[in-house]
Amino acid sequence: MVTTTIPGLNSRQLLGQLKRVQSDTLGFLMDCVKTYGDLVSFQAGPTTAVFVNQPEGVRHILQDNARNYSKDTVQYNALSSITGRGLLTSDGDLWFRQRRLEQPAFSRPRLAALDTFVVPAVQRLLDHWETHLPTRQSIDVDQHMMQVTLEIVGKALFSIDLSSQAPALTSAVLTTLDHIVHRARNPISLPAFLPTRRNLRFRAALSTLDAAVYDLMAARQEAGDPGDDMLGMLMKARDEETGQPMSERQVRDEVITLLIAGHETVASALTWTFHLLAANPDARQRLENEVHSVLGGRLPTTADLPNLPYTGWVFSEALRLYPPAWLITRKALAEDQISGHTLAPGTLIILSPYVLQRAPAYWPEPERFLPERFEPSTEKARPRYAYIPFGGGPRLCIGSNFAQIEAQLILALVAQRFRLESDASAAVVADPLVTIRPRGGLHMTLSRSQPEPTPAEAAV
Repeated sequence: MVTTTIPGLNSRQLLGQLKRVQSDTLGFLMDCVKTYGDLVSFQAGPTTAVFVNQPEGVRHILQDNARNYSKDTVQYNALSSITGRGLLTSDGDLWFRQRRLEQPAFSRPRLAALDTFVVPAVQRLLDHWETHLPTRQSIDVDQHMMQVTLEIVGKALFSIDLSSQAPALTSAVLTTLDHIVHRARNPISLPAFLPTRRNLRFRAALSTLDAAVYDLMAARQEAGDPGDDMLGMLMKARDEETGQPMSERQVRDEVITLLIAGHETVASALTWTFHLLAANPDARQRLENEVHSVLGGRLPTTADLPNLPYTGWVFSEALRLYPPAWLITRKALAEDQISGHTLAPGTLIILSPYVLQRAPAYWPEPERFLPERFEPSTEKARPRYAYIPFGGGPRLCIGSNFAQIEAQLILALVAQRFRLESDASAAVVADPLVTIRPRGGLHMTLSRSQPEPTPAEAAV
């Protein structure tokens, strides 16, 4: 048995910190790095965990020796109770086949057409926001982002209109995710098979998601045409060795994975983006100026995004401060070395984009919202793996480009019409659930976007 020489907390010390781990996970991890350095060990009974917070170590885990680190961890096993063995939670040959099958749905030509799905959905949302403008009634931006991103991913990947189902499906997603977070935070929970109120809510929510997916599959089968979207690709796929199609359960797992991962993460990131813009009026003004200057009142397209660099930097900086996937875990399959320390087989590896992306060594004034950090010259000066909002290596999120294009289009569309202001009566607390979400939502009020006049306009 290999004993780690990495400094950190033994079982007794960790038990003494258990309440804080549960109530202030992000603060606990930040303090561990300050106290013990960029490698921290946690001993929980027979399990050794190592928290890696250095770009070279992260690169080793996610890229250089990625084959040695599996997703057979509590985090992903818990997620699999919702997604099954979809792309997010699978490993090995199964993951490789799934990834190869789904990659064409995220090809450059398909991404170039993403505006045709994003713009109509967001315009409908903004038209609804118009009704709130005269009364200054607050809106829950978190809830609205969840619904609109679900509509977009449903239309873009599966050719289905989820506008009427979005509230119910969004509620079902949040209920299922809340359930697995609760079980992770409370290891001594009652068994899942018992008909407790919480377990029954989880089962009902999962049934709602399943029904939506299986109904969609049945409609395609009745039509006799799977289609050429993501669902069609999955239904037409055949095993290279056996020639057998994917089972209904396998197709269901992939669709659920993409529906959840494809909207909940982007919604979370956009929610925090609007919060940060409200707290940084100069950045918000620069964003509005860029959007109005480039677009001149017309609706944005994907082709406009290279001409909206600051819009992209805003989203990248929000992802730095509040990465939706704030925790990444892996399990070492074989003995390995990291920074001169030996990792035994079975060691749990913990990575936190939230903590890493606030490291002062790579991010001066790390708590400040500074989109200029992502100017090309500045970006090149940082280690590649100091910034991992979408993971890295072969398991880099398959939808990372999809998410970035979608988010930039949404930011541009909102900035054209509205300015979101923080509701002073509501405190904003980051809650590290499956993704980082504002506890109780994010309540904001609306006003008109106010671009600064150009010199020519000002002279009139």
